[in-house]
Amino acid sequence: MRNYSKLFEFEKVSSLCGSFRENIRCFLQDAAELEDYRVNGMPIWCILIVSEHNGVFPLYTIEETVEHSVNPFCDHCKLSGWGHHYVSKRRYHFIIPANESWNKPVKGNFSELQSHNLYGLIHCNGYGHLICINGFKENSIFDIGSDFMDLWDRLCTTLKAREISVCDDLKKRKMELRLIHGVAYGRSWFGNWGYKFSSGSFGVTEQKYDTAIQIQGSLGLDKIITDFKDDGKGMEIKQIIDKYRELSEKPLITISDLLQYIFANPCGYESKTEDSPMSFRTFVNLLAKGDCRWASRRLEHVLVVIIKLLNEHKANNLNRKCGMSRHELREEARKYIGDTGLIDFVLKSIKSFTVNNQIIRRTINPLTRLVEFTIYDVVKEAEGLKWPISRMDSGCRYSRDKLEQAAKVVVNILKENRGIDSMARQELRDRARECIRDTGLIDYVLKSLDNAVLGNQIVYRSKNPTTNRIEYSLVSVTNQVLPTPDNEVDLYLNKDILFLYENVLLGYSESNDVGVATQLVLDSKQFVKVWKIEGQVMNQLMTLACKVLPSFHELETELTRPLSPGVTVMIPPGITIGNLKVVAQGALRDTYCIMDDFVVKQIGGLRGIDDDKVLSCTLEPGAHVWVRGCGMDLATELRYEDGTYKSTMDRNMACNVEEDDVEVESIGKV
Repeated sequence: MRNYSKLFEFEKVSSLCGSFRENIRCFLQDAAELEDYRVNGMPIWCILIVSEHNGVFPLYTIEETVEHSVNPFCDHCKLSGWGHHYVSKRRYHFIIPANESWNKPVKGNFSELQSHNLYGLIHCNGYGHLICINGFKENSIFDIGSDFMDLWDRLCTTLKAREISVCDDLKKRKMELRLIHGVAYGRSWFGNWGYKFSSGSFGVTEQKYDTAIQIQGSLGLDKIITDFKDDGKGMEIKQIIDKYRELSEKPLITISDLLQYIFANPCGYESKTEDSPMSFRTFVNLLAKGDCRWASRRLEHVLVVIIKLLNEHKANNLNRKCGMSRHELREEARKYIGDTGLIDFVLKSIKSFTVNNQIIRRTINPLTRLVEFTIYDVVKEAEGLKWPISRMDSGCRYSRDKLEQAAKVVVNILKENRGIDSMARQELRDRARECIRDTGLIDYVLKSLDNAVLGNQIVYRSKNPTTNRIEYSLVSVTNQVLPTPDNEVDLYLNKDILFLYENVLLGYSESNDVGVATQLVLDSKQFVKVWKIEGQVMNQLMTLACKVLPSFHELETELTRPLSPGVTVMIPPGITIGNLKVVAQGALRDTYCIMDDFVVKQIGGLRGIDDDKVLSCTLEPGAHVWVRGCGMDLATELRYEDGTYKSTMDRNMACNVEEDDVEVESIGKV
């Protein structure tokens, strides 16, 4: 088991003052603990991070030395358009494993797994890639990994990354999130953290992408109704649009307005779980507005009968969790209602709703696999219930934090088991052991969890009368048992979003401007975030970016591709030009394989100026400066990140660089 005495609160950390290659070393030394094993021969550090939303979880960092790597080149750089970058000497893999692997050693095939909560890679020159992002909230569209994305963005900012690329392949329930989020908010999901269009397939440019996003988001709802009125899905499209227009206090004009309302409204799909209950009145209204031939008063009458029968069944049964099967409830309802079609329609539509401080819920019996209906007196049962930690023995050997973390694991497992009425204690215990190695801790928590409230969840423990085994179940409750219209949950929201995505966003043909715009957005997957070089003195240091300008001969014969990024150096304003040469030379040698023996001879534009000249008199903070020198290892195979040795690109690029050189020589900076 890990030592939880050293926890790292990332929210309290401010940016470090060096370059990325310096900051990552300090970060690992000060905040991380070196593991007692290696991953494919590479050292690995672990940082235990405490988060308000996710509790305590590990962040692993693996340092890969490219010279000794089996795969020294970077496919991600190639896909991101950075294949011309010189090969960096080191790259750092940042991993937050899947939940069940938090207490397990990182596997050697870590780079191939797509199950990580987060996986990113940053080269020592500060350029990197977000490779994988996942999350906990299975019933949310845009909360996929958002907590981990926040952490990743803070990590990159703290360590002073320069640019981070991401290939946006995120999907949720068959939906490409870059499309639906782009239509709703005018940017990709990653745009929430400052990621912008980088490149697209099939010649898509940033201008074309921006135009496509604008065309989609401004598509009017009335035009959509008109465009699809003769389509087989046209009536349902109109019903969905009319439903949300009626719910919204503000007019919904465009599809962007509609989607923003759906995702931002408190009743929205991302704010509640699928099994959260809605109010009785809302449930009746939704049934009446859907594909229903019965009047709302008849629907309401059936529900009143069902509630009456469930309460009678509960009163006659000592086991409060015993439900009525669908067949049994149907037959009893027929004594009061002659239309069996109406009864079947209502029973089929029920998932969960609230009435008079009770929750009516449809579940599946784990033994018979039959559909059952159960009624809970939520307010009555919740009174006096509380989180059991405060009631636990004062002599308990486990800390409060450990108990709460273990209890949250149990609740998450029960959430994942949604749709099944209960779980056997042994099954729940075995599942919990995948995340918690201390079985004594698990047993202690399971023993204590009975009628326990955790957030808006109640954990019930009961004894199955048929098998005599202990079982656990989870019931979701809301802070208000009878929600107001502003926080009701729409049972059909998930279906509505998917329907609009498939039949409207993907419903226009490629001969239509909207269809063309949709395809352009789908073809745009590469996004990048740039952290600008700071242009002021901070902590008595100023930042410069030093970029090597090869000789004219090298530009003509060997280095005809776009020049690789320079290196960031942090220096005091009072440093001399001669000392800057030494600093830049050391930084370049520490960063790129091709620079192992590079010697800096000149700072661009400062030829003839004495080395003793103080730099602040010549350059401003944040300047990009060229450096010239000799000794680049043009024979090394570790030249470019995409693995190519030489370039056959048009050498006219070299002429353009020479023109830049003329400008550099004249002003001393770029």
